[in-house]
Amino acid sequence: MSTRVKSEYDLVIVGSGIAGLSFALKVAEAGYRVAIFTKKDKAESNTNYAQGGIAAVTSAKDDL
Repeated sequence: MSTRVKSEYDLVIVGSGIAGLSFALKVAEAGYRVAIFTKKDKAESNTNYAQGGIAAVTSAKDDL
């Protein structure tokens, strides 16, 4: 027997890759209630498998 849990979110993000997680973090910091959905385990994303193949600016002082 399944149990339903009622939850309310401001935003629902599909995908737990770098884009989805980065966006989720930004909007959560702004006060939005966020839910992240992924089709498998939360660590199963192409970002996880890129292993060094992704470069990103993580600090404003590094941004040109």
